[in-house]
Amino acid sequence: MSLIYLLSSLPMLKFGTAPSVTAETFAAACREQLGNADAEAVEAVLNSETCSHPFVVAWQDRETILRNATARERARLTGTDSARWLRDAKGCDMRIEGMVDDAFQESDPLRRDEELDKIRWLIADELQGPDPLCKNAVFTYAAKLAILLRRAALDAEKGAAEFKKMTAVRLPDESAEPSQDDKL
Repeated sequence: MSLIYLLSSLPMLKFGTAPSVTAETFAAACREQLGNADAEAVEAVLNSETCSHPFVVAWQDRETILRNATARERARLTGTDSARWLRDAKGCDMRIEGMVDDAFQESDPLRRDEELDKIRWLIADELQGPDPLCKNAVFTYAAKLAILLRRAALDAEKGAAEFKKMTAVRLPDESAEPSQDDKL
């Protein structure tokens, strides 16, 4: 296992830019350089899968806290109850709650999503801790890579086409014969 080699060979990740490494390439490097449990933890973070590894458990708990806060904010904005969307979290982090509240001050949904991802980025940094050459740095890299890959996959044209498809209202054809339901 060569943690130092792995960490030194990784390209830098910067929020707001497309990553220069794929999830597959990174996961393969981790399988070569880390033990099985740590490589599985990396893949669990990349793929949002459950795993008993302490970093993954902590990451997913913070993600649950963030998602619960997001559900509460969306429910507040729409005047609905968020209870059905909330999931059990082991911890509590009022700072995440406050940051989500701040993110929801943004009226543009795309910018709001970006602010939520910035919170995730910060959470990943905090879970890494102060040592840049520890195993948690690899897991943090996986979390940040997953964030950047998801953001890079966003496509404005595809999104607009999907929105148009979802919101299209079919108006009845005036030249067509009215159906039995229309006559009632």
